[in-house]
Amino acid sequence: MARLEALLTGMPEERELRLVLEQLDPGPDRGTFTWLDQRNASLALLPGSAAVPVQVLLELRGRGELLVLVTSREGMGTGAPLSRRVHEQILQRLAQLLPESVLQYRSDRDGPLEPIATSRTSWSARAYEQQL
Repeated sequence: MARLEALLTGMPEERELRLVLEQLDPGPDRGTFTWLDQRNASLALLPGSAAVPVQVLLELRGRGELLVLVTSREGMGTGAPLSRRVHEQILQRLAQLLPESVLQYRSDRDGPLEPIATSRTSWSARAYEQQL
């Protein structure tokens, strides 16, 4: 099962961000855009002639953060090309719609886990050094 994540920062205030995210609606022939609640939206896509649907979840985290999660039943053993393409297209579209945003993390580039905050990392490094 494919699972690709990205974290963007520098988002506008929530109301404006919700309006921007609604512009990701692919239209009735290509998929659906749905608000699940005040902070979570879902895109259900069937790209091109693909038989595998791709789900995109958008989570407004507050503090100017947006989490993008792309999932499908496509196998990661084959590299999940369809899911990767959707992930890339969504990130490119968000960069166009939100030029002030900053891509902080993406699982296909940075690994499966979000990096630990810098201040926490330096604290951990100091604690480790003190043990030596």
